[in-house]
Amino acid sequence: MAKKLYLRNVKNKGRGVFCTAAITEGDDIEICPLLLLAPEDYDVLSSSHLYDYCFSYNREQNHEALALGFGSLYNHATDNNASYSINRENKTIRFYAIKDIPAHTEICVNYGGEPGVEYKKWFEDRGLKYIGS
Repeated sequence: MAKKLYLRNVKNKGRGVFCTAAITEGDDIEICPLLLLAPEDYDVLSSSHLYDYCFSYNREQNHEALALGFGSLYNHATDNNASYSINRENKTIRFYAIKDIPAHTEICVNYGGEPGVEYKKWFEDRGLKYIGS
């Protein structure tokens, strides 16, 4: 990918992922390898801060994964401009634009699923301030 991703501090959010050039709707932003975490470590993991950066790989088996690259650093937004899909066969996660993203705009996904869906409870359960969009 010719576009370079970078981190920048975002008020009330911590670090956020940005891109040096515009991204067109439908374009891949990043395909990240997943580091699979053992299901038997779920109790320890879920009580740690690292859990906030994980993706559910197999919810029924408490199998979590950490996305390498910038993957685990994309912030949440109710009105997101990107989404993701997990490829379990290749053990990767693909981040892609669901709308045009201007250069130097934060790239955000909606961890609640559908665009427009609130995800407030996740933040409140962790004692974090919910920013929303």
